[in-house]
Amino acid sequence: MNFDHDIVEVYFALIAIARSQYYQDERAHDLAADAVTKAIEHRKCYDESRPLLPWCRAIMRNLWINTETRLSTMSTIRLGDWDNEGGCEADQHVRCKDITDAVSDMAGKSVCIGCLVEHARGYTVSEIAKANGLAEGTVKRRIHEARKMLRQRLESG
Repeated sequence: MNFDHDIVEVYFALIAIARSQYYQDERAHDLAADAVTKAIEHRKCYDESRPLLPWCRAIMRNLWINTETRLSTMSTIRLGDWDNEGGCEADQHVRCKDITDAVSDMAGKSVCIGCLVEHARGYTVSEIAKANGLAEGTVKRRIHEARKMLRQRLESG
């Protein structure tokens, strides 16, 4: 196996993979080029008894995941949504505080909020119903009412 010759063939295969799964046009070329560059940099780690394409594809996938993770922690937007403004992290924190404050204020005023909080924590409607000795329909209605109350509260102030 000739690594230098095979890496060129792998590059074109990586472009096709990137186009079909991740990006379009020049972004696909950039991602494939970054993957090939990483593969060349870490050539010593490559096991020549194994195929080169899957190894490079794994490198490319990791590069893509790292890029997406970095972008998501920067409160930016995904590709293709460039026309929409990204949210500011400070605004998101203020909005979360508004929601938690509203839920705390409403907790003493309605039993519906308790069902909504339990549902938000990941409990299913049937689990909430069983734990509280209620019918599932009652729990669904309470969750619906709590969402409606919360929406009204957040829109008004």
